[in-house]
Amino acid sequence: MSEIVERWKALTEAFGQRLEDVRDDQWDSTTPCADFTVRQLVSHAIDVQRVVPKGLGASGAIDTPNGDDLKATWKAVRGAALEACSAEGALEKEIDSPLGGKMPAGQFFGGPASGDILIHTWDLARAIGANEKLPEDACRLALGFLQVVPAAFLRQPGRFDAAIEPPEGADIQTQLLCFTGRQP
Repeated sequence: MSEIVERWKALTEAFGQRLEDVRDDQWDSTTPCADFTVRQLVSHAIDVQRVVPKGLGASGAIDTPNGDDLKATWKAVRGAALEACSAEGALEKEIDSPLGGKMPAGQFFGGPASGDILIHTWDLARAIGANEKLPEDACRLALGFLQVVPAAFLRQPGRFDAAIEPPEGADIQTQLLCFTGRQP
């Protein structure tokens, strides 16, 4: 299995662990994403993880409606995404990117899809009072990717708020969160 898929697998597993901790009374709670409740955040995360497998032509479990049981939907979509992206040569195929234009599936999977789930793992954890620790290597990769995205694209409604100056000597997770406009 490729390094990209292995990293994605670990990140989505961490998100899934936090998701399992969501109590019934927390679905309408606010999150660090001002536009999202816990339910909306999870639904968004599921939808982002569908992009690559759908672009590769996957169907079936990947098409599971979000509905009321987001925990079950997450498991179905994650499993279908893992299957589609683990196929020989899948990550080299071109897909239509929501970022505009075509790009190799692996580039989206290893960049935006992995960064999105990483940041939203923290958002979910913060919202429900779970473990907020993120893997340092994943934070470093996500921050490096985001720092080269044009600000006009990055800093707009539905994406990221203005960056916050991290405290002096901040660790990589704090730097990433501050860059994405979050208060760690």
